[in-house]
Amino acid sequence: MHVCLPLLILHGEADIVTDPSVSKAFYEKASSSDKKLKLYKDAYHSLLEGEPDEMIIQVFSDIILWLDEHSFKHSSSSSSK
Repeated sequence: MHVCLPLLILHGEADIVTDPSVSKAFYEKASSSDKKLKLYKDAYHSLLEGEPDEMIIQVFSDIILWLDEHSFKHSSSSSSK
């Protein structure tokens, strides 16, 4: 699979709609050197809806952290040109 951009995959381990193995396979096949797979124990298909507040807060925190890290990388590489 030719995915070479930064990639963040989030998946609930208890998902019964889409098996987590699908996300694991996608992660393994993606050719990006900047990729992260985050699995959430006891979480289901919709990570931001219908989960306990603590889970939703954790997922949002993980997304924001990943975006912050990648925004910093991008702005650092842009400013050095």
